[in-house]
Amino acid sequence: MIVALVGLPGAGKTRIGRELADRLGYSFLDTDQMLQERLGAPAAELFERLGEEAFRDEETGSLREALSGRDRVVSTGGGTVLRPDNRRLLREVRVLGLTARDPQLLSRLRGGRGRPVLAPNPADRLQILRRDRLPLYEEVAEAWFWTESAPVRAVERIRDFLALRRLAPGVYFGRGARRFAGSFSGFGRTLLLTQPPLVDGWARSILDSLSYGERQVTMEVVPDGEAAKEFGVYQDLLRRMAHLGMTRDETVVAVGGGAVTDLGGFVAASYMRGVPLVLVPTTVIAQADAALGGKTGIDLPEGKNLVGAFYPAQATLVDPETLRTLPLAEFRDGLAEVVKCGLGLDAELFAACATWRRPPAGPALDFALERAARAKLRLVAADPKEAGDRAKLNLGHTAGHAVEAASGYQVSHGRAVAIGLAAVSRLAERRYAFSHAREVLELLRRLGLPTYYRGDPDDLWTYLVRDKKHGSHGFRMVVPRRIGTCEVLRVEEEEMRELAALTCTPPA
Repeated sequence: MIVALVGLPGAGKTRIGRELADRLGYSFLDTDQMLQERLGAPAAELFERLGEEAFRDEETGSLREALSGRDRVVSTGGGTVLRPDNRRLLREVRVLGLTARDPQLLSRLRGGRGRPVLAPNPADRLQILRRDRLPLYEEVAEAWFWTESAPVRAVERIRDFLALRRLAPGVYFGRGARRFAGSFSGFGRTLLLTQPPLVDGWARSILDSLSYGERQVTMEVVPDGEAAKEFGVYQDLLRRMAHLGMTRDETVVAVGGGAVTDLGGFVAASYMRGVPLVLVPTTVIAQADAALGGKTGIDLPEGKNLVGAFYPAQATLVDPETLRTLPLAEFRDGLAEVVKCGLGLDAELFAACATWRRPPAGPALDFALERAARAKLRLVAADPKEAGDRAKLNLGHTAGHAVEAASGYQVSHGRAVAIGLAAVSRLAERRYAFSHAREVLELLRRLGLPTYYRGDPDDLWTYLVRDKKHGSHGFRMVVPRRIGTCEVLRVEEEEMRELAALTCTPPA
């Protein structure tokens, strides 16, 4: 792995880079030092002697050389990002931004001596550099780290961040991942969305990290569950952002379950046609499914998620530690989405689930969450707008969404998906030679999840026909064919009515 550090003069790239390399057991290269060794003069002197254009040519050569190896930390010059070619080179490696407030930068620079770009007035010039270069740093930097504390603390924080598993661009998995929300929330105002149970817990700790560096953070608490996704809640949040004077460069951070991440995503997607979004999912459903893949939305009385947008988050931080405070009933609900991924996409995951005799914890839980997330993200990468195979993620959701709506959302999403998985497995056994329906039913029961809906099939049918998967060309249904494999089929009304009947009939 190559880690490149970018940032304004005085941000600490050389000192922190050297210590980080030592902690990681990597080599360390400083592109300014490479220039000095090659041309026989300090970078500041070369800048004045060669002129900026020739100096930047030499700088590009040093950067290309520095990034061509492996297992190294590279400190870049403050102006390296000015050239598009350099930014293209940096996008091939992991780039971290370092920053501090101006008084700290100026103190480190000691008035700008040896820094031609800061002459003649360092304070004024630093403001100009921040204005001109910050958008370019943000273009290449994966995450940001404040360096005002002792260097050892910044190094430890960066090392911990690099230890997280990156499941996809912008998706990080690992215990403690939540602590890095502030590394993605930019430098302006942040709107932090959360729900009542988290206000004095996870949300409060995240708010403290977001506030570092004197950033302004406003916390908004939305209702629990699907009530958060009502149009009135969405509208109130947009108006709140307008009253705060939030601009297109400022961030929405959503901390909570799938309803909060759905709502926060749609708010971020639609305010000023799109502002940065950071998600910290704190339920099993959100970590395994809802917060991944960029689907956002709110509900209408006529159905769930009928209004929304595809809007990927800048960062999604999946931290299994946040599940410690999750009520057991909600924890069990979320496992339905994990089972769905195993049944339809990942036979090894389903095999692991099949060994559970109770809800998993520790390494077993981490394994299941990560495998479920990876399975979903693979489909999302290949089909970001659900034009093809991504629809496989709707396994169990055709009947599941109808159950939610028919119950007035009294049946939770996870329990509804479990009912949907049971129903479609039984249907696949009847019509498509699926031979594992009993295994699916037994697993759901062991996890304490329901396998049928105590409702009327005719009533359920009215909600099935409103589903987003019902279009002008008929119905679509996702059907398991064998463990780890499913298929999106176009089916006739007769088959959908059979699904409704099975959904409301207790399994034998």
